[in-house]
Amino acid sequence: MDPSYWDAVTRHQAPKAKAGKATNSVERQFRKNPFAEALATPIRQCTASRTRLPSFFLQDFNLISHPETGQPWWVPRSLSWDKPVETQQAGVASDEPANAKLEREQPTISEGIPQSKLPDSIQTTSVKPYGPSAYALARRDIISSFTVKQSGLERHYRRLFGGSSSRYAKFGHQAVWREDMDSVILERMRQGIVEDLLYLSRLCSEDSRHYIVKCYGWDDVKYKHQGALLWFQGSSGHDEPTISEAQPGPFATYDIANENSTTSVAVHNMPMLLGITGAAGVRDKSAILRDGFLFMLAGRRTKDLQLKLWKLQGYLASYTEPS
Repeated sequence: MDPSYWDAVTRHQAPKAKAGKATNSVERQFRKNPFAEALATPIRQCTASRTRLPSFFLQDFNLISHPETGQPWWVPRSLSWDKPVETQQAGVASDEPANAKLEREQPTISEGIPQSKLPDSIQTTSVKPYGPSAYALARRDIISSFTVKQSGLERHYRRLFGGSSSRYAKFGHQAVWREDMDSVILERMRQGIVEDLLYLSRLCSEDSRHYIVKCYGWDDVKYKHQGALLWFQGSSGHDEPTISEAQPGPFATYDIANENSTTSVAVHNMPMLLGITGAAGVRDKSAILRDGFLFMLAGRRTKDLQLKLWKLQGYLASYTEPS
């Protein structure tokens, strides 16, 4: 009957309140800063490297039941498919719940499933994940090493749950891991960026928005809003790059000198991130990006896109020291 008792018992069970309107300038600056938002994500641990980082820098994995066989599969949950593909729709329409076999006994999982037998898509938002999330560094070299012999991390996907209870660890040990998981994650990251770019481009061309602003050369950057820069291979005419240095590398920045300080903005090499074909495809479909080689992302609405670009930078970057 004591209200203070129930307040103490249920204080961690109440849903988190939605963020209201920013009340001061510091909060407004924080909400529009993608780097601050990434650093503010909850701390989680990579079980492969034992590194504790904000979860933005990690790739989360969950177990789901395969819609056709009922076997547990590892999937990158945060990169989920919005709609189930036809093969999944046929499998989910069964009388048995999606995770029924996971709740019963451990299914027998065969090792070394041929790549040709792996489904193109094994995750949808309609399938409820089983157990907690497991984390690994969002780096392609780490993810790909899980299937490389004598890499030091071979079959580490069996131990992704780390010190979790045996109730979940036993399923993680038996779950199927896609041999091309690193490529699946890469393609999903790229697809999300392409979708956001085309959406913002459409808003700019149809609704006269200014989320993507063309820069007429590097000297013009200082006159734009201080958002991330998108660098494409030079186009024809007066839009050709006038600088002779090499193309922007991973984590490249451009410094903008102000009166009393210098601001650095991220420069994203789009052919490197999306691939030459992918970057060319985006430019062909976007009226805004078709003409020019350097663009600035401006406004709070581009924050999510800037986060995706930054994370893809880290996923593809090589962290080996030059000899």
